[in-house]
Amino acid sequence: MDDVIKFITIVTIILGVIFGGNALNSKTELERVFITHEQRLKIYYYNLFLLSGIIAFFVSLIYITWKTNLSDNKILETSDWSFSIVLGIFIFICCLISLGTIIRLINNIFIKHHYKYMINLKDIGEVYILSMMNPEVCICSKDPNTDLEMGDKASYLIKLDTVMQNPLTKKKILKPQRNLFQKLID
Repeated sequence: MDDVIKFITIVTIILGVIFGGNALNSKTELERVFITHEQRLKIYYYNLFLLSGIIAFFVSLIYITWKTNLSDNKILETSDWSFSIVLGIFIFICCLISLGTIIRLINNIFIKHHYKYMINLKDIGEVYILSMMNPEVCICSKDPNTDLEMGDKASYLIKLDTVMQNPLTKKKILKPQRNLFQKLID
């Protein structure tokens, strides 16, 4: 009876994580502008786990298919299934460690533009929405390429109510020029 309760608890937790991550992942591009940093991290790790799991599953599936089609003995032995499971777990862990870095490198090297939403405020002028400080406050800047971690340019904290009263304009912006070394370590 104890095992059944543990199993139901684990299944419930896994389903909660899947549905929560999928709900955040299914937001539109405009809705993603207004999500907080914590929600962005949840989306990132949800996608990383999902992509790593899919890659590990397909590598294991390819191994099993290769083993059944190329071996003389068409019957899979227990050692083949064990190796396939260990291979899948190994690939999953390797993907978890390396996939985020690989995607960030591809993004830094090959993608030249990014999109930001701009609003025109009476007191400040045109500002770009960089991120959300919390669910009620936007961090904005006149420069769309402002790095919030560096803090070298002025940023504005604007209430979401103020943003919602003004029209948003989506702009395609060229990423700032950086040398290859800066792109690799970012």
